[in-house]
Order: sequence, then C-alpha cells, then structure tokens
Amino acid sequence: MEAVRPPFAQVICLVLLALAPFHPAAGQGSRYEGRRIATIRFEPPGQPLEAEEIKNILPLKIGGTLRMADVEAAIARLFATGRYEDIQVDAEEYGDDVIIRFVTRESRFIGHVSVNGDVPDPPNRGQLVSATGLQLGQPLTEEGVERALEGIENLLNANGFYESRVKPVFRYDGDTQQMHVDFEIYTWRRARFDRPNFKGDLKASPDTLIGEAGWRRWLLGGWKPVTQMRVRQGLDNIRLHYERQGRLEAKVSFESLSYDHDTHRVIPTLEIDAGPKIEVRAFGAKLSRKLIRQHVPIFQEHTVDHALLVEGARNLEDYYQSQGYFDAEIEPKQQRVTNDQATVDYLINVGKRHKLVHIEISGNRYFDRETIRERMFLRTASLLQYRYGRFSQRLLRRDEEEILELYRTNGFRDAQVYSRIVDDYQGKHGDIAVYLTIEEGPQWFVNRLEVVGIKSLDVNEIRQMLSSEEGQPFSEYNVGVDRDTILGEYFARGFPQATFEWSSQPAEEPHRMNLRFAINEGQQQFVRQVLINGLKATSRNLVARNILLNPGDPLSPQRMTETQRRLYDLGVFAKVDTAIQNPDGETERKYVIYDMEEASRWSITTGFGAEVAKIGGCRACLEAPAGQAGFAPRFSFNVARQNLWGLAHVLSFRSRISTLEQRGLVTYSVPRFRNSENWDVLFTGMYDRSFNVRTFSSRRFEGAAQLSQRISKAETLFYRYTYRRAAVDPDSIKIAPLLIPLLAQPVRVGVLSGSFVSDRRDDPVEPRKGVYSTLDVGVAEHIFGSQRNFVRFLGRNATYHPLGRRVVLARNTMLGAVQAFRYSGDPVQAVPLPERFFSGGAVSHRGFPEQQAGPRDLVTGFPLGGTALLFNQMELRVPLLGENISGVLFHDAGNVYSGVKEISFRVKQRNLQDFNYMIHAAGVGIRYHTPVGPLRVDFAYGLNPPRFFGFDTNATLQELYEAGPDPCRTQPHRCVEQRISRFQFFFSIGQTF
Repeated sequence: MEAVRPPFAQVICLVLLALAPFHPAAGQGSRYEGRRIATIRFEPPGQPLEAEEIKNILPLKIGGTLRMADVEAAIARLFATGRYEDIQVDAEEYGDDVIIRFVTRESRFIGHVSVNGDVPDPPNRGQLVSATGLQLGQPLTEEGVERALEGIENLLNANGFYESRVKPVFRYDGDTQQMHVDFEIYTWRRARFDRPNFKGDLKASPDTLIGEAGWRRWLLGGWKPVTQMRVRQGLDNIRLHYERQGRLEAKVSFESLSYDHDTHRVIPTLEIDAGPKIEVRAFGAKLSRKLIRQHVPIFQEHTVDHALLVEGARNLEDYYQSQGYFDAEIEPKQQRVTNDQATVDYLINVGKRHKLVHIEISGNRYFDRETIRERMFLRTASLLQYRYGRFSQRLLRRDEEEILELYRTNGFRDAQVYSRIVDDYQGKHGDIAVYLTIEEGPQWFVNRLEVVGIKSLDVNEIRQMLSSEEGQPFSEYNVGVDRDTILGEYFARGFPQATFEWSSQPAEEPHRMNLRFAINEGQQQFVRQVLINGLKATSRNLVARNILLNPGDPLSPQRMTETQRRLYDLGVFAKVDTAIQNPDGETERKYVIYDMEEASRWSITTGFGAEVAKIGGCRACLEAPAGQAGFAPRFSFNVARQNLWGLAHVLSFRSRISTLEQRGLVTYSVPRFRNSENWDVLFTGMYDRSFNVRTFSSRRFEGAAQLSQRISKAETLFYRYTYRRAAVDPDSIKIAPLLIPLLAQPVRVGVLSGSFVSDRRDDPVEPRKGVYSTLDVGVAEHIFGSQRNFVRFLGRNATYHPLGRRVVLARNTMLGAVQAFRYSGDPVQAVPLPERFFSGGAVSHRGFPEQQAGPRDLVTGFPLGGTALLFNQMELRVPLLGENISGVLFHDAGNVYSGVKEISFRVKQRNLQDFNYMIHAAGVGIRYHTPVGPLRVDFAYGLNPPRFFGFDTNATLQELYEAGPDPCRTQPHRCVEQRISRFQFFFSIGQTF
C-alpha cells in the first residue's frame, strides 16, 4: 500500500519536481511565464476538496497571468489541506495561452478498525483493536500499518499465541477518503509455560520462586497456559515473596520470554536482585507494624529513597496530629547495609496531646463566618468525628491561603490573614484555640472593560456572560473565568484556533482598574458531512436521529461530545468513538466521524440470595401469627434481547423463585419515544404467586403500559395504566370464617396512575447528602375495567445530612392511603385484601417482622392490612472499622392504620383490639460495604409492640372453620393473648433507604 502523507522532506521534493516544467533551467519556464491562463484542470476530475473550496485556495485564476510564485503557492496550499498525498503540475500551450493541469493522488484516513478471527479471550477484541494504535480520522501510512501489525503480534505473543498470522484487509471509500481496516487473525493453541531461568542474586531457591510465581499446576501437574495477566501476576507474586521477607528493594524483571516451536512452550528468563532485608523501626513512641506499612510508602513503591522516607514522616505526622498530637515531629534516619541487613529508623517526638476546642474569626465584614468556615480544614473536637479536632501547622497555613484566595477572587487584592494559637485555652490543660484575624483592605473594581476582536459573534451577548463587567470586583480569577467563557463560546461555534489576551491598567479613580480583552478569532470550521461507521444490526436512521450535527453547521466539540453521550445512552453500543477526519488539515469544512462497536444483543444473568428474618411459620396452621425465624433461599434468572429490530428496543424476561414468592416478568421497552430523549415507553406482563404475607397466599396476573417523562436530570414523571387480576387462595387464608367469603373473592383491578420521582442524592447506592422524594397517585374505577373503585396515594421523602467526613444523619418518611368510593358497605372491606397496605420489616419499620404492621384479625391474630400508613425512620450512620465496615443507630416509628382518620401519634395500646397507635423501635446495625451495596444486619428492640388475641396456635385451619362463625365465643379457651416480640433481626443487602 502506498504512503498517504509523505514526510516534510519528501513534500519539498515533490514540489520541486512539480515545478520542473516551469523552471528556467528546463528551457521552458520563460516560455510559460507571464502567459494568460486559458483553463485549469484537475486529474482525476473528482477531487477530495469541493470546487468552491479549490477556487478559494488557488491563487491561479482562469484569465489571469501565469506566475511561478503563484504555482508554488498553489501547491503549498493544496498540500496544507492534508487531503493530498501527491501533487504534480503540468502545462501545455493553447495558442498564445497556457493550460494548467494538476495531477493529484488523494490521502487516505483511518475509518473503522476491526479484528476478525476466532481468538480465545484473552486478549479480547477491544484489546486487539487498541493494540493497533490506529487513531480514528488520522492519516493512514505504511509505517502505521506496520506498527499496527507489530502491536497485534506482540499482544498475541504476550498471551501465548506465538504461531499466529495477521493479515490486514483494506476497504476504501473514495467519496470520503476513509480507509476501513479489518485485521484477519489466525491462531493456533495457546503456549504453556516451561521451567523458568533465574539470573542474579536470588537469595531463594528456584523451586521456591517457581511456586510463588503460580505458573505451575501442582495438583494436576504440568504448566499453565501463557497469558499476559499470568505473566504479570507471576512477577508480582515473586516481588511479594521478597517483600514478605523484608526485602523492599528487590528488583524482579523479565529478561526474555523464549518460545520453543517444537515443544510449544515458553521459557521465562528473570533477572532478580533480592537486595538486603530492610527493617523499619519507630523510636520515641509505640507504632504498630500495620500502621508503619500503611503510612510509609516504601512498602507500596518497593524501593527505599529519601523522598519516600520524608513522605512517610509527613504521613505519620498527619496520623499523630489526627490523634491530638499537634506538635508531633518525626525524622527518618536511614542506616547503611550491614550483613545483608539495613534499617530505617523514625525518631518520633509526639509532644503533649491537645484538643482543638475553639476557632475564632475576626475582621471579616464582606463574608460571614459560615462562608469562611466551609472552606477551612481545621475542625474543632466533636464526639462523632474528630475526637481531638483536626489541626496542624500545615493545615493552618492551607486555611490561611484559602481565605486569602477567597478575598482576592472577590477583588480584595491587598487582603492579609494572620493567625494566633492559644494553648491551655481558658486554663484547661491541653485545650487550644485558633484565632484568625483578617485585614480585608480596599476592594478593587472594574472601571472600564474594552473588548476588541469579536467579529463573528454578538458582542453584547458575550459581554452579558462575563464576570469582569464594569462595576464588578476585579480579580485575575474572574479574568480567567471570562477567558474560559469566551473561548468556550468560540470553540462551540467552530473556531478551534481562537485566542484570548488581556491587559489591565489602574484607572484614575483609586482602587479601580481598566481592562482590555483582545480576541483573535481565527478561521471558522464547519461540518462537511457526518460519517457513521461500524453499524451491523442497528438502524442507521436511529443513529442519525440522535446526531446533533448537520452539514453546514459550525464544527462544535461540545455537540460532538453530546452526540456521543446520546449514542451511548441508547444502550446498544459497547463503544462509540468520535473524531474529526484530517484534524490538522487547513480546510474550512471537515468530516465528523462516529465509529461504533455494537454491544452483545443477548444478555443472560443468574443470581442466588437469601433472606433471614422472622418470615417462617406453618402455612396450613395457625401457629406464630407474628412470625418466627425463617430462612428463604432465592434464585433469579434473567434474559434480555437487546436492540430489537435495530431500534434499541429491549425485550426481557426476569424471574425470581423463592419459598416466599415465584415471579415471572416480561417487559418490552421503547426508549426515546418519538425520538425524544425525555420520553420512554414500557410494556410489562407479570405473573406472581406470593406467600410473603403470613395471612394468605395470592396469585396475580398483571399487564401494564407506562410512559415516562424526564423533566430534568433529577426529576421524572411516570404515567401508567395497570390491569390485574388478583386472587387469594381460600385454603390459605387465616382469618375469622365470617370474613373469608368477602376477602377471598378474586378481583379485577384497573388502575390509572401517575408517579413523580425527584432524586437529588449524591449517590443512589450510598447517599451522603441530598433529598429523594416520590409521589404515586392512582385511581381504580369501573371505566378502567376495575371491579372495585378506590383511590390510592403513597408519598415518600428521604433526606441525607453529612455531619462530618463519614457520618450521615438520614431520615425517611412515608405516608399512604387507600380510599374506596361509590361503595354501599364498609369502605374498608371494599378495598381488596391484596390491594391493602402490608408493611413492616427491614425497609419500613424494624419493630415488626416482615409485613406484620397494622390491623390484625380479632380471632386468629394474623395481619389484615390497612388502608393508611405512616412511617418515619431515622438513622445515624457512623464509621466503625476501616473503609468498609460501618455502624447504624436507628429509630423507627409508625404503623399501618385501618383508615386515614385513624392515624394517631398515640403510643399506648388501649386494648387487644386497638392497633391504630404509633409503634416505636430502636436498634443498631452493621454495614459491610460491597460494590453492589452494603451487606446489612439490623437488631431492633420494640418499645411498645402490639398485643392481640390469637386462636390456639396448635389448631389447624380446619379446626378454626369447624368452630363456627365466632370461634372465640364458642371456644373462648382457645383464644389466647399474644404479642409481637420486642426483639427483631434482619439480614439483607442495600441500605434501608
């Protein structure tokens, strides 16, 4: 393949060759010089530049006079566009005139790069493409292709594929000058390790090092296949072996990896210098080995030098200062090597322990104390976070600089900050106070702002964006912000070469400054065309609808990036690269390229889990109406077909099977409905068989259609219609016989509902600050296909307040109600049993077992659910051990009520038939943080758990029915008093709220 862009020296040679026919030494230059140009031709006729662009570039004009300088300039300008690999100029007589002919060969630019072939992972296809080093939109050269082949071969060799072949296949698009490169890879089986060779000062037996490397299978025998990860891990394991021996300066490196074609084995040769044993000791204070390893970086860097030892001293000073030793001084001393042993001594003088109890700021008039304090690192002592406060001389200097920067940013150029430290504050030994005095000085303002050089944009519009406007505080920080604002606007409008310069002069009035902003716009660039590469299954129209750039638009990097984000958000691409073709070429109109790699169209996941709480109990008997300890294993299986029809639609099936519930859910999602980024459509069908409510088991068939509207990044609206048929198994219902005929009837419910979600949390998995609110309102009515008429409301609000670096106070409040209408009987009984609120447990109120809050059957004691609920949860989340283990102190209050009018804050139960009062529980919890959320264990103590009547726990459901309509009247001895246990425990994954 021919080179695309010749080096600079070759370009000069081509120019000279092209000018040869006109050179006087050739004997013809004088004959053409000064003649009239009859016409200018290009061969081939189809050129990479547009005709109008060529016309603007060429200094030669038809009808003009031919001059050598113009020919030379024409060639230079054409080459400067970057669109040509070779240019030759010829001339021929046409009567008294001359015809100029440009013979060109266009450049080629990198388009889509792919890798084909059955290559076992590792390496994966992304790694292979990355190994080519070919950058989208850049010129393609022979040297670049050779480097790409070498990069792929090196990566294959590093992963054991030594006997492989790589063949590049080129596909050229002449209209856009794109060269698509497909690398065809042919591999044989992966090579295996063989016994390594060790060189150098090992200070260990080779067999020991082989065992540490982990390249050999000791149980099965033989050697493991070669992969880049195993090679790297083997080196790390050998280094770790030396580190465990205290040889922190051990150097382990590969000298070579030799491949034997006959045995298909790889022999590693390692160069090792074990180095001396190094011991780190502390003098003057006790310091555990764990803390030394944690704070002295020589253990992480595997080397010992003065800079790392000094850094370790600073880290140890920070540690002691966090413990209240604010005057701690630590000095490292490195000893010489003697008998293969070296020592590093840290001389520690901790001084006396202090406590920072008071910070006082004075002299501030422009900023209030809170504005200044929020920028400071110094902290007074507190029980929850800093036992002795946070203080050091370095932190104090930093805070002084931050306060100065705050004032200077707002025009106080002469501001000064002074500090004073008072020991034994108010006569208490060890307490210290810090006094900060601020001398603000005069505030400087902008007297006049002159903006010059703006030609293509609206000057008034730009000036409205600036901070350094007349009458505003003057600071170099504001000027920097204005520079970024102006250049950002120019870059967004396609001016990539725009520059900004500024100057200032004191005005005649005191403390005022005249400013001058000078802008050099440079050449504006536009989009010639948007090129889309890499599509196989995805509809090209779908991609085109999400591209924000059109031919003729200004070349905006912001719009390029926003388009890239929109394409990623479709969820069908594993990778989306964007680039400008020929970015360095001096052309006004540029190709914008989007090169995509489609994600897998099938996704299959499985999961296993378990729930441990008071969820057990016999399903066919009346024992434990308040639940008993149980274990519920859980299995899930999910499969999804992505990018259906090439339109980013998703068809999925999700299932969950446990002893408490069997559920199957089919969904069909349509993102970006009607090409709007803010609208999505979702259709669902579900079958659910549930045993999670102790009173009954139910079956539910449900279909729903949902339209979601994204109002902002934090707020979303959902419009939903749901139709379901819910049936209670009459053989499982554990309530008074008189109620069974009414509550066991199958019910069809059609609900039209709307939801609002506002999520302003900083992290949905582990929130530390912010607010999360939801509101759901639904109406079930005959016109929607419902057999029962009712209105349902459920609202939730959660807030998160950081009280320190890792301490969070979290609150969650829920309020809900279900109200029947147009019903002649009891409105409570008009709400079907499965549509009532059943709550309590790990995520709502930990004073109850799961689904045990609220009204209960007066005969059996099993929960009946309610038509109103109110819960409030408070949690204080504090760190315990390291970064991964934290603790929780919590208080839960609330209940499920028989109706809205029955909601009460009363804390005392009036009698065994009264369940409409507020129940309180307090407790503690442990959180172990994992990538998918915290693993949590909670222990709760109920302060006022409800008591109730329950039928004989040894009786069966059949005996209950045989006892008649009123079992407690006919067999009073079988109705006994019971209550919810005061102690509850829960084990699950994820924060409570």
